[in-house]
Amino acid sequence: MIGMARLLVAGVLASAVPLSAAASQEAEQDDYSQYPDDVAALIRELDAISAGDQSADPEGDLARIADLRRRIEATEDFPLYEMGNLESAEGASRFYLRDFDGAVANITAAARYFEQADAPPEDMAGLYNNRAAILASIGRYTEAEADHRRALAIRRGIEGERGPSVASSLFGLGFVMFRQGRIEDSLPYFRQSAEQHLEFVGPDNPLTIIRMTSLAAVLGRAGREAEALQVARRAASLAREHLGPDHPTYAIAINNLGNSLVENRLFGEAVPVLRQALEARLATIGEEASGTAITLRNLATALKAGGQFDEAETLNRRALAIYEASGEVENPFVPALLHSELADFAARRDDWTAFEQASDRALELADAAIEEDSSEQAQIHLYRAEWDMRRGAIAEARKRAERWVPQMQSDLIATHKDRIHAELLLARLRQLDGEDGATFLDQADGAIARLESRLADVSLSDAALVRESDAHRESAVLYLALASGLGDEERIFRAMQLANISELARRQDFARDGSDQDGNAQALRNELLDLARRQAELSARLDQAQIDATDTVAELTAELASVAGRQQVAERALREEHPDFVARYRPAPVALADFRARLGADEILVAPVEGDLQGWLVRVSADGVASHALEMDNIAASVATLRAAVDAPQTLASFPLEEAHALFAALFPDGVDGVGRVLAYGGRRLATLPLGMLVTEAYTGDLRRTPWLARMVGSQTIGNLALFSRADTSAQTEAGRRFVGVGGIALPGSDGGEQLAGLFRSGRPDATTIADLPELPGAAGELNRIAASFPPSARTLMIGSDASEARFKAADLQDIAVLAFATHGLVAGELADLWEPALLLGPGEGDSGEDGLLGASEIAGLAIDADWVILSACNTAAGSSPGAPLFGGLAAAFAQAGARSLLLSHWRVRDDAAAYLSARTVEIAAQGRDRAEALRRAQVELMENRTVADAGHPSVWAPFILIEN
Repeated sequence: MIGMARLLVAGVLASAVPLSAAASQEAEQDDYSQYPDDVAALIRELDAISAGDQSADPEGDLARIADLRRRIEATEDFPLYEMGNLESAEGASRFYLRDFDGAVANITAAARYFEQADAPPEDMAGLYNNRAAILASIGRYTEAEADHRRALAIRRGIEGERGPSVASSLFGLGFVMFRQGRIEDSLPYFRQSAEQHLEFVGPDNPLTIIRMTSLAAVLGRAGREAEALQVARRAASLAREHLGPDHPTYAIAINNLGNSLVENRLFGEAVPVLRQALEARLATIGEEASGTAITLRNLATALKAGGQFDEAETLNRRALAIYEASGEVENPFVPALLHSELADFAARRDDWTAFEQASDRALELADAAIEEDSSEQAQIHLYRAEWDMRRGAIAEARKRAERWVPQMQSDLIATHKDRIHAELLLARLRQLDGEDGATFLDQADGAIARLESRLADVSLSDAALVRESDAHRESAVLYLALASGLGDEERIFRAMQLANISELARRQDFARDGSDQDGNAQALRNELLDLARRQAELSARLDQAQIDATDTVAELTAELASVAGRQQVAERALREEHPDFVARYRPAPVALADFRARLGADEILVAPVEGDLQGWLVRVSADGVASHALEMDNIAASVATLRAAVDAPQTLASFPLEEAHALFAALFPDGVDGVGRVLAYGGRRLATLPLGMLVTEAYTGDLRRTPWLARMVGSQTIGNLALFSRADTSAQTEAGRRFVGVGGIALPGSDGGEQLAGLFRSGRPDATTIADLPELPGAAGELNRIAASFPPSARTLMIGSDASEARFKAADLQDIAVLAFATHGLVAGELADLWEPALLLGPGEGDSGEDGLLGASEIAGLAIDADWVILSACNTAAGSSPGAPLFGGLAAAFAQAGARSLLLSHWRVRDDAAAYLSARTVEIAAQGRDRAEALRRAQVELMENRTVADAGHPSVWAPFILIEN
């Protein structure tokens, strides 16, 4: 089921220009002796009004100014400069009373007086700046931009190209462009403003944090999500360091960071950030503020994605109560959406009475939100239709869908995620209602073809697809259900791929070689993305210009046509000149016959497709395709039980073997007789469990003798079916290819490795600094053992103090057979100010500028030409929560950097087990075994090794998975 529309606030973006009298010559103005007594008294009174907070009582100030004006006009020779201040003060009062036209007239009059009085340049700049802010607030953007440019020219004359006042004018210009929809034009101004505020105003000033947060918001709107997240992280860190958790600007910065993480589906990272944001909101603006409601909704979204439904429901109820009490919502459909969300929670626990109450209220509010029917209104009705379908009320659900799907078709473009889902929902309902297949199948095929084209769109940013991935997956699940009802193997295989491609939408292929050819392709794609952003911006501006009937319609139409033409040329060049690159960035479904031809006789593909409420298991072998439904509640419960048994085992003497066998039976109903290797593709919850730890038959007894699946077959995870082949995957140790090993970090405060002799390769739950982390006494030995599989001339070891972030980044990362890390893997929020997954390295000697934490974003930016990357650390495989992107965090970062194969862990790895498994796997692969088989043999050897304590427990022997193409 499609998740509720979030309507989250991505950032703070307001002109934030306080309006007041613009005088800057305070020393001169304080010297009233130059004026006659009656004039001096009037000037003192004027200065008192101007120096106060004119936003506090603008109506009272306006009355005082009117009285003052009458007395000034009765006075001879009142200074022109002071008349300018009088007009400026009145303009400020009118602004705060929302009399914008009057305020503009006042500021214009003030400018004339200042010009006649030859006022200081900065005063003129202040006036222009104030007038621009007012003009922007009433949509007179062309005039506002002209005033901002006047102010900027004056300030550059005073400060040069850089300075605090220059930074303010740059922000004003960027803001005016942004409000006109000129997103790309505005970005350089926002960037320069944030940089100059940081330099001249300082990181401890709240305005600097606001400028950075605004930049992050605009970058997100521009589709530059990676840069937006980086800036949002920096703004939050500066706010934490310089303002503290009790400052309202800190609350803004931390909330927007959390929202950015949610928008990128980094839910595990978002939860701790948003919890801090909520604490800050409550401390600064209180429980009843609409800003608090926004943070509550953001946190609820992240928690729901991670399966924490009870807390998410509680937070949604709190947010709804705030909106209902205050009436302050950013969108009229927000209350309806929140009631629909409450209906969703009720349905999940089979409370159909509460479901109908909440859903009926949602429908009532949606129908009353606006006068004319809309897609937002239709969406609320279709949420109800989908739940009715799931509880068997097919006729009622179909009737509702028949009524509202045409509204979605009317309002939304053909490739819009919500329209595609709506059309597939209706097709599935027609099938379930017994309609002839020819009717609903054409509709379903048309919708799924548009979904496929959306997923293959190289002009769409990766992050945009990630944001849409839930909807795309749920649409593919509907199509898979329809195809399974028909017993259509081709359609089943296609739907399975589309569901799982959406999960992998932003993952690069694991075989990028870093060649110039790839560099040229990436440059061409960057150009294409820039053109796509420009086209989207121009299209929005043209729509608005046509609504407003402005004289820019012809100009925008011509520019849009030009950009669209250039985009088509760039896309054609990318597809024709770099087809392999396109296939890796936008993996399209492969034909069933082609894939089966590449399967070995003893290989099977097991592909779980996990929808929000309905799931399927697709099995592909050389003989054909089979599919069956999965009970997602049962699957979720089994996965949770097994993960608890390995994440935090109460004892290593036992294991929930019955649960492990039940899950095996669900995934392998035909068993694995005759199977030599299992290829795993896709999944969500199931992707967090190595298949080898499933139990193939009912068993109780010694864990070392348990019939684990790993005893029978090897397994590996496939990231891209189009690139899967039967190529040899043995460790490549031939001449010219090297081993690089990094680890054995010397932690600050450790006493020769004895004080904190650690057991696990992860931070303890209470670790707050690097010094709190345990030592890893087996790391150095592990790296040296792996190195022994390579000639001495082909080994590079960075151990102890040599294992620094600075040294690693400076190393030659090309032509590597195996790159191994034996260190701590840290998840977001595990250390203070750690907002992304990272590997712990040392900072290095001297002022390296590095913090010793190699974050996922830093890894992704490297060019690593490695056949195999081994992350012998914790939690480096799947995402940090059930709702996180599949194989996110460090795994995705190394894939993007160029690693072709990855050995990753799903949970905290015991130091001795990690050292054994990684080294032994490389040794066996070096003997000619493929990597999946090498890992399997190493696991079996370890579980039977009586010298390793508790080695039969899966928490010890089963944490690693192999991802390979």
